[in-house]
Amino acid sequence: MSSEKEDKDMSVDAEAPVPPEEDFPEGGLRAYLAVLGAHLTLMATFGLCTAYGTFQSYYKNQLASYPPSTISWIGSCQNALGFAGGLVSGRFFDRGWYQYQLGLGSCLWILGIFTLSASTTYVQIFLSQGICLGLGLGTVFSPTLSCISTYFRRKRTMMIGCCAAGASLGSIFWPILLAKLFPRIGFAPTIRILGYIMIGLLLAANLLIRPRKITKKATPPIKPLLRKIFRQPSFWFTAGGALLIAMATFIGFFYAPVFIETHGASPIVGTYALAILNSSAVIARVTAGLIADKFGVFNAAIPCGIAVGALLIAMLGATNTAGAVIFLLLFGVFTGAFVSITAGLFFSLSEGVEEMGVRGGLGFAFLSVAVLCGSPIAGALLTAAGHYYAPCLFAGLAAIIGGLLLVLARRTQVARKSTWRV
Repeated sequence: MSSEKEDKDMSVDAEAPVPPEEDFPEGGLRAYLAVLGAHLTLMATFGLCTAYGTFQSYYKNQLASYPPSTISWIGSCQNALGFAGGLVSGRFFDRGWYQYQLGLGSCLWILGIFTLSASTTYVQIFLSQGICLGLGLGTVFSPTLSCISTYFRRKRTMMIGCCAAGASLGSIFWPILLAKLFPRIGFAPTIRILGYIMIGLLLAANLLIRPRKITKKATPPIKPLLRKIFRQPSFWFTAGGALLIAMATFIGFFYAPVFIETHGASPIVGTYALAILNSSAVIARVTAGLIADKFGVFNAAIPCGIAVGALLIAMLGATNTAGAVIFLLLFGVFTGAFVSITAGLFFSLSEGVEEMGVRGGLGFAFLSVAVLCGSPIAGALLTAAGHYYAPCLFAGLAAIIGGLLLVLARRTQVARKSTWRV
């Protein structure tokens, strides 16, 4: 009986059609300019979000009366809203409103940066960085990746990786800028300088990105589309696996710099921990896309997710300068690769370009739960235990279980596409 039910459930995926390749131009000036614009967008927005560990280190002194778990809610809320926003913004993207979304999200982001520069209390910082920046990110993040996906199919994951490399470059540049300027000129002037740079980046992005004019079916009604998606085992396996791996990834982003600072590494490695981590992530995000396009996005994502879990457990042994640098470089490679592949996992489940906004938005909405809860849970475990064994084991095992769920998702995709390259 259970075997028959499983076969029936798998058939929901197996019957889903694959969109024809001729629906995608696979290049052209407009497509590559959009990739460049998306690269700049993610450099300004998601790049700063993944550099939150630098803020966490600074706030532990500025907000010394608050425990680490409370401070981490700022970054968790910011990233959660960024991912959860895709649930709404993805639907607007499917209706052809991307250009307005990009403009609105850019304005919200700049507003959040300049209000952050004037913030001094926990509540003010939470509202400007956690809420306003989160809403700005949520307005542009998922739709920007969906926009790029409408131009490419065969090269989709590689192009998304090129966009995601912008986030890695931002994650290198912003921590170095903050670490240099915080002690020299103070918090407020540093954040204002950050804001002026981001105005230039986002203005260029708004001029470069033009959504593709698609001759397509009418936007499908939302309720039947959601019902179809929720009946697919592949969606649940993919969302669950990506959720657990993303949770582990952001725990590493938030707490690795603090761990390294306090466990024997040289002070300069602790200061530039995120820059070291993201320097290896830049190349990984592009090469992971090439590998995923050649061998399949699930085939590339599964080993990356399991490696993230193993490295977070191994971080407990990175108690000297050499160990810390090796951990940061390897963690950057595998998290960078997985981040660039994540969007491709959800887009690969689509049956046509008219579904990409909703599917991407739903997927990122699930990830918002991970980034909202993961770091505060790790902070609470750290506070309760008084050492890093509990949060590292929690994050590491979560990522490994996530990788195993992606193995199940891969099985459904193999049945659907009748090829091992999924």
